[in-house]
Amino acid sequence: MTGRVRSRAVIFAAIRELLPPVVLLLVVLGSWLVSPSQVELATRAALHGLCAQRPSHSFWFGPHQLPFDARMTGIYGGSLLTVTWLALRHSRGAVGSPRAATLAVLAAGIALLGIDGLNALAADLHLPTLYEPRNTLRYLTGGWTGVTLGVLLWWVFQSTTWRPAFRHPSPSFHLGRDGLPLGLALTGFGWLVMTGPIKWYVPVAVMLLIAAVVTLALLAWPVALLVTHWFERAERWQDLGGPGLFAFAAATSVMTVTSLLRYALEAALAIPPLP
Repeated sequence: MTGRVRSRAVIFAAIRELLPPVVLLLVVLGSWLVSPSQVELATRAALHGLCAQRPSHSFWFGPHQLPFDARMTGIYGGSLLTVTWLALRHSRGAVGSPRAATLAVLAAGIALLGIDGLNALAADLHLPTLYEPRNTLRYLTGGWTGVTLGVLLWWVFQSTTWRPAFRHPSPSFHLGRDGLPLGLALTGFGWLVMTGPIKWYVPVAVMLLIAAVVTLALLAWPVALLVTHWFERAERWQDLGGPGLFAFAAATSVMTVTSLLRYALEAALAIPPLP
């Protein structure tokens, strides 16, 4: 009997490891059957409340504009890649804070994003600038900040979800172990969005939509745990169905409401599209 239990545990562990890449592959293959123009309209409408979607600040796949501008593409893409990597590679309950040097590196990304944003604002106002704003820099500083956001969201998730007995002081993020893979992933994703092959528009646009939902859901996660009475009570991933549904509903509601409000405000004030 013990042998059967162990074999089943091994099988379930293998399924958990294989399921994410298999699902991702199926999504990519299936997305190539969908019209890019339809996906562009849907994703831009869904994310309109989260981003100005300026054409001059965005990456294009042929005639199709991504639903996020370059900076938001980096932030949300970096957040999703970071959370996904940490969820796959780190043990459940690792709640130790990153080392001081790691925190300094992460904080530097936020500082650089602020500098780049202020420099871009100065250019929009026709004021003196430190350098010419570029979408490449918007993506790089956004991606760096996205990693920081993903690290914070994952640490909060780990710290608020599991019972105290299941938590341990291992760092939730280690720069030496996690920084290089995430850097390579963001570099590859950046190359993809900057070169913009049309056949990859739908998977990338859908990924950014998923990134927004996951990021917003994780922001709402502590509230979801409190509302569903699962704060610091979970022992298994299977326990998170209720909080997960609440967080997903909160994320999609925020996206829907902010987009509708922005469309309504633009129509009421006759605000022209940004260049």
